[in-house]
Amino acid sequence: MKARRSRIVRRAPRKVALARAQASSARKPTYGAAARLARIVLRLAFRPFAWNFDAIRNELGISERTLLRYIAVLRRELVDWEGRPVIEVEKRGERRLLRLANRAPTAESTAYEAASLYFTFTMLRFLEGTVLRDLVDTLWDKVLQGIPASERLRMEDLEHKFYTVAYVPKVYEKHDADLDTIFGALLRNFRLHIDYAGLAGEGRQHNFDPYTLLAYRSGLYLLGKSDVYNRVIYLAVERIRSVRLLTGPDGQPERFAYPRNYRPENFLNGVFGLIDGPETRVELLLRGESEALLRSRMVHPSQQFRRRADGSTVLTMTVKGTTELRNWILGMGPWIEVLKPDKLRAEVAELLSEASSLYAAPGRRRLTRKAKP
Repeated sequence: MKARRSRIVRRAPRKVALARAQASSARKPTYGAAARLARIVLRLAFRPFAWNFDAIRNELGISERTLLRYIAVLRRELVDWEGRPVIEVEKRGERRLLRLANRAPTAESTAYEAASLYFTFTMLRFLEGTVLRDLVDTLWDKVLQGIPASERLRMEDLEHKFYTVAYVPKVYEKHDADLDTIFGALLRNFRLHIDYAGLAGEGRQHNFDPYTLLAYRSGLYLLGKSDVYNRVIYLAVERIRSVRLLTGPDGQPERFAYPRNYRPENFLNGVFGLIDGPETRVELLLRGESEALLRSRMVHPSQQFRRRADGSTVLTMTVKGTTELRNWILGMGPWIEVLKPDKLRAEVAELLSEASSLYAAPGRRRLTRKAKP
């Protein structure tokens, strides 16, 4: 009798689980769930592009688990004449998006694509007067030609609807010919001879294998291997005094083998900006509104915000090189305090003291050293 009772006790959990599963499968969707499913389908039908999972959850006020259950229902119930789901999930890196499958491009989606492309082009205004800007304008003209006439009216005021303000952009009109040579060499793997002025005008001659044309803070930089240093370096385009294709004995341009394992992100990994250096852990105390301003930005991939017991916030990062980080901290003035490392704290304190002395009464000014750029 005891043994039998023991078997019954052991089986009970399985019976309960089976009963719950049957009840769950038999449960009818609520009106709220049906309405949300309908909203998803309607929004997808009228959206030219895919819909981000996070945006869907925020709009409908549902959990990710619920969204996945909704998607499973839609893919099972909404199929085309061949039995294929008309809704599909697309992955773009870590992002997941929902969209209608096999949709032919519409005039509306073409207008959206053109407007998105135009807005991207506005970020390249600092290239005005160069061959690169001319190529962008030519591409834009081709895009406009492919837009249905009924949609072109929407394109008339794009220059007013989408605009970009560049922050202290560099000017490249005088470097148009150099950019033309660099652009062609990048596409064809041609080796370059570059006369480079350097920051202080010291000047160096480089035989250079160009790997990447890099845009950084409204400026252009050429990454590649220099025979002077026998490693990958970067050259600021505006400091190039002259550039030409290297030619061989036959008078033809010399080619180089583009390295298969080269990635520009690996060259810049961990660096705050472009100037690298020793790996350093930095702790910054955020004051005033600086926390609210910085939490919405990617200051550095390693950034972490830590709230202290007194309510203040510390931003920590591990960077390779502190030169550009130092200049950024100086630009934040009294709103950021360096806690660690001591060397960076002392350097920033000295530079701020020198800057403060510039605004002292004329009779109280002290002679200061020239700060390194």
